[in-house]
Amino acid sequence: MGVNCELLYDACIKHDCPAHMSCIRTPGLLEYECVCTPGSTGCQTESSACSSQPCLNNGTCVPAPGGYSCLCQPGFSGATCGDDIDECASGPCRNGAICRDRAGEYSCFCVPGFQGSNCEIDIDECASRPCHNRGTCLNHMDHYECHCVPGYAGVNCETEIDECASDPCQNGALCNDHVGFYTCTCAPGYGGSQCEVDINECESQPCHNNGTCHDLINSYHCDCSDSGFEGTHCELEILECASDPCHNGATCLEGIKGYSCACWPGYTGQDCEEDVDECVTEPCHNGGLCLERSNPAHYGTHPHFPSNFSYSQAAGFLCQCQPGFTGVECAVNINECEEGPCKNGAVCEDGIADYSCHCAPGQDGITWGGKNCSVQLTGCQKHDCQNEALCIPTYQAESHGHLCQCQPGFSDATCSTPTTFSFASRGYLLIELPESSERGRGTGGASVSLRFRTTLPSAILFYRGREAEYLFLELLDGILHAELRREDVGYPLLLEGLRVDDGQWHKVEVVVHSTVQLKLWHDSCEAGVCLQSSPVPPGTALIPQAFLNLYIGGAEDPMANNTRSQQGFVGCLEDLQVDTEAVLPADLLLGESSPVKPGCDRTEWCLSQPCSHGGLCVDLWATFRCDCARPYGGPDCSYEHPAATFGPENSTSFASFTLSDSLGADFNLSFFLRSRKPEGLLLQICNGTGPCLTLYLRDRQLHAEMSPTDTVTLPGNVVDGRRHLVSLSFQGGSVGALQSDTFVELGQLPAQPLAAGSEVFIGGHPNPDSAQLWGGHFKGCLQDIRLNSHQVQFFQVDNDSLPEELNRTQTGNLVNGCISDDTCKVCAVSHLSRCVSSLYPSEPCQNGGRCIVTWNDFHCSCPANFTGKFCEEKVWCESDPCPEATTCTDVVAGYVCLANATFNSSAAIEFTTNTSVSRTLSSLHVDFRTRDEDAVLLRAGEEVDSLQVAIKNSSLLVDIRSGNSIESISFLSPQPVTDGAWHSISVSMEEPAALSSRWLLRLDGSVNVTLPGNAGNLDFLKNNASVVLAENFTGCLGRVQIGGIFLPFPAHQPYPQPEQFQRAGGGSVQLGCSGADVCASSPCLNAGTCQDLFNSFRCGCSAGWAGQRCEANIDDCQPSPCVHGDCVDAVADFQCECFRGFIGKRCDINVDDCVRHQCLNGATCVDGVYGYSCKCPPQYSGPRCEWPFPPQQCGKNFTCLNGGRCITESWGANCSCRPGFTGRNCQININECDPNPCQNGGTCQDSENRYECVCSASYTGERCDINVSTAHSVPVACGSVLLLSIGLIFMILTARKRRQSEGTYSPSQQEVAGARLEMDSVLKVPPEERLI
Repeated sequence: MGVNCELLYDACIKHDCPAHMSCIRTPGLLEYECVCTPGSTGCQTESSACSSQPCLNNGTCVPAPGGYSCLCQPGFSGATCGDDIDECASGPCRNGAICRDRAGEYSCFCVPGFQGSNCEIDIDECASRPCHNRGTCLNHMDHYECHCVPGYAGVNCETEIDECASDPCQNGALCNDHVGFYTCTCAPGYGGSQCEVDINECESQPCHNNGTCHDLINSYHCDCSDSGFEGTHCELEILECASDPCHNGATCLEGIKGYSCACWPGYTGQDCEEDVDECVTEPCHNGGLCLERSNPAHYGTHPHFPSNFSYSQAAGFLCQCQPGFTGVECAVNINECEEGPCKNGAVCEDGIADYSCHCAPGQDGITWGGKNCSVQLTGCQKHDCQNEALCIPTYQAESHGHLCQCQPGFSDATCSTPTTFSFASRGYLLIELPESSERGRGTGGASVSLRFRTTLPSAILFYRGREAEYLFLELLDGILHAELRREDVGYPLLLEGLRVDDGQWHKVEVVVHSTVQLKLWHDSCEAGVCLQSSPVPPGTALIPQAFLNLYIGGAEDPMANNTRSQQGFVGCLEDLQVDTEAVLPADLLLGESSPVKPGCDRTEWCLSQPCSHGGLCVDLWATFRCDCARPYGGPDCSYEHPAATFGPENSTSFASFTLSDSLGADFNLSFFLRSRKPEGLLLQICNGTGPCLTLYLRDRQLHAEMSPTDTVTLPGNVVDGRRHLVSLSFQGGSVGALQSDTFVELGQLPAQPLAAGSEVFIGGHPNPDSAQLWGGHFKGCLQDIRLNSHQVQFFQVDNDSLPEELNRTQTGNLVNGCISDDTCKVCAVSHLSRCVSSLYPSEPCQNGGRCIVTWNDFHCSCPANFTGKFCEEKVWCESDPCPEATTCTDVVAGYVCLANATFNSSAAIEFTTNTSVSRTLSSLHVDFRTRDEDAVLLRAGEEVDSLQVAIKNSSLLVDIRSGNSIESISFLSPQPVTDGAWHSISVSMEEPAALSSRWLLRLDGSVNVTLPGNAGNLDFLKNNASVVLAENFTGCLGRVQIGGIFLPFPAHQPYPQPEQFQRAGGGSVQLGCSGADVCASSPCLNAGTCQDLFNSFRCGCSAGWAGQRCEANIDDCQPSPCVHGDCVDAVADFQCECFRGFIGKRCDINVDDCVRHQCLNGATCVDGVYGYSCKCPPQYSGPRCEWPFPPQQCGKNFTCLNGGRCITESWGANCSCRPGFTGRNCQININECDPNPCQNGGTCQDSENRYECVCSASYTGERCDINVSTAHSVPVACGSVLLLSIGLIFMILTARKRRQSEGTYSPSQQEVAGARLEMDSVLKVPPEERLI
């Protein structure tokens, strides 16, 4: 204990003993003891109570009255000092010290850094100043910490730090130690606090001209590569052009990092070493020769190149064009037509180095021809063309001639040979073709073309071949069907949708080449030709030997079985061509037994309408057939299956039959029915075992029934006095009917077979009561009853070829024919059997009417002043009861006089109903015309109900408030009605019987409009309500009706009809509609019609005029009516000046330019605009399909003969022939003697490109055209002049002939190719080579 624990613990200081006792302790120990002080009065001898030493823990026992008490040592308590007191419970020890409890005391064990009895004193470890060298001491628990100043270290900062010990200086620098820091002395080229930075000597950019600077240690290096410069700092430029790298005269241009060559045009490459080949793209068209300007060989040798080569002129190319072409690239076809060589309205067609003149059609009997259409053609003035053939004049070798273009059905040069033959009956004609006639053998190609006419839908036209290999053409159900079969493969063709069995002529052709083609010339086809084709393998196109057999109009049975029609042809054929060679009837062996006859004898069987009663006549060429409409039959439909009248004059009729054989459960039943009786039994079939099939009438409809629960009904009314065809089908329990050529499903009935022996009752039963369930007996007519193919015969018919297939067993009261009752005699108005004659007079027509019997009805022909079914209604207006200027209109039980009325703003009138109006007033109608913007046309009201028709702001207003509905109806028209024209307004209830409903409105005849809201009827007007018309209204009113009752304006005596609206009050009304006479001055011009619009007018213009007063002529060209032409306006018309190639009122008809086409090699002509094109077969091409395809090439697969020059053109190789030769390969020597140019009997001798006339003794001259005797009589001087003239003419002709042989000839439309023709003097010399 003590401040510094320097003293031993004294327990007696902490514990007090009683006054008479002394404390005994041992220093340093916690125990102590209290003992009695000798002589002390307090200490007595222990009594017996303390003798047992009850006090524990050294407690002192003190006797006490009745016992003892214990004086406890410090730290103990309790009666016997047995409880140890915990002095640590109050936590006396601080700063985390540990408290230890002791007897009567505690002790604290301090954590390091604290002291004191309770460890409350913090020990200051810095008190001894342990930190050296100005270090700062920080006191902590149980220790201290020294914070040293820079440069020192250690626990007490006693050690100086060596900052250079870690070698902080880099790159070989010298480190200098200091107190708390160091410094670095850097080597050259380095910097920074630790010499860590390599100084960048390139930072000053010492390298020029984009040289690259590389930093070194205390130095730098300039890399001049790829810069075009050199030197320490890249300051010296390198001269790349010094080596002269550029070729072909190019200029070298110094550059940075290199050089460039400025090439002359036509050269390219890095060093201009490459010559651009301008001809590699073949820029020269149409066979032009491409010449490069950069080729020195052309200079000095070609006229269009300079004599010396220069790089400045070496770019580009020159095209040396073929004759007929020009332009930079020879792409321009020289237009030889530009100078207008064609005369007399001819159209010039430009060619290649040539032109063709298409002469205009002849006018005024003059036709032009020749190369330039400058020669008046006279060849047709005397011609021998027959049979309406078209004569085409020609001009060849200065000689006039003609050709005959035959009409279909004729052939040869003069069209005198007929080509038509006919088959009057089915058969065939076999033609065995010679080998020579088969064109193209070995190369393929077969064709058959013909024209035919027939009315038979199916027949063989031709069959070529045998059973295995064949080509045929047939009619199949009216359409063309062709088929080729080769090597067991068929190639069928079908022209669907075009029937050609109409009795008209039709042209058809079948061609086999690389394809099999079927062509039909027909107006409905595009370009007038329908084409179907199918490709065939190349080997298939070779024509077999079997194709030499040709059957016309049919075939033998083995061959005919390959066709689908399988029957011969009946009709006419003409213009038959096989492999382009004509087959003429004159060449055929036509005996009496042959089915083939020359010509075409045709009877139009159906023109005389041989079929009666609407039967359809079917022309079968050699005869006809009538397809009769029921109930008619016979060859000409003149026979009518007799009808039977049931129930004549209200009697009871019936018929019964027995089925002779079974019809099964599936059958058809049909018959004609005519009746006016709504109910009755028609037919019943019973087999005796099952339910009966019953047909009966009820409510004017036909019903079929097997039981009361199994019934079907035919829709529609069949009881109207007219004849109805009933056709029923019973199939598998399903019942259907044919109505208006439409099959209608009626429903299901249990299938009941019609077995043999079944009883059939028609029109009733032998026992009349048995028919009552079905409405009684049938009254009317039944006709042509058929059960399947069995027909019911009510009566035996004389000479009737039809057997009685259903045996009649019993009949009663049947009348032959469909006979009416005498309906004008008794019970006329009843029409039924249940007629009480006493109720009706014997004559039904009243008031002098005449009764006319109609079928089971009557018609009363009434006197002029009566009408109605019985003439019971009087026609009041017939007696003309109305005053002048009014119109009488009949109404129920009376009439009314009507007229329009004119009103001024102050003249309103009123109407009220009489007391007899009983109908529901559910409609309203008003006609009016006005120009008032606000006025009342009609108004009425009673209490809360009201009606108003007015004009508000020029629009029509309708307002109705009526009935129990709290709603009302109001309508305001969107368009104005104050234009002075007549307008009409009608409104009516949608449901007239309802207390309140919607209303429908119609304004000026437009569709009905449903008005919004509801309102009741107008019956409140019956309560003597006043109806006011024309209040503050200026204009006219016409027909006014409420509930169909007129409100008439004219004053008149009382009308006879009970229901009327009557004028209330007096006053006159101006009848008629009259405003100012605005049309009196005839304001409408140009025959326009003036229409009075009440104080205004409107002009109804005549055709071609417009405007308010018809003053403007309508431009009829405004809608551009001329399809292909210029429009010229006229009055109410226009005229079209058509472009070339079009005709017609609107220039909408394309002239068929294919009439005289020049398409070759089987091509199809396609009409165009003022021209045509040729649709070539696959193996040909070119404008006229004259060139083989693929194109032939000179020197490879094409050769020109007779010195012709081969030229490669766009369509392939072609020959430019020497004079005197022509043809595809110049193989034809032109015969200048055809036609014979020598006159007067001279003989022509042909030679190459010329001819010579050998004249008789009397004539001389180039063409033997000079009479020798006449020439000798002329004086010598004249003879000399004549000889000189002849010589000059001969020289001119020779020169012209030489000119005429140049170029390529294209014949005009009016000439025939083959001979050399006159080309006149306007043909240009073939153009020189045209160059770029």
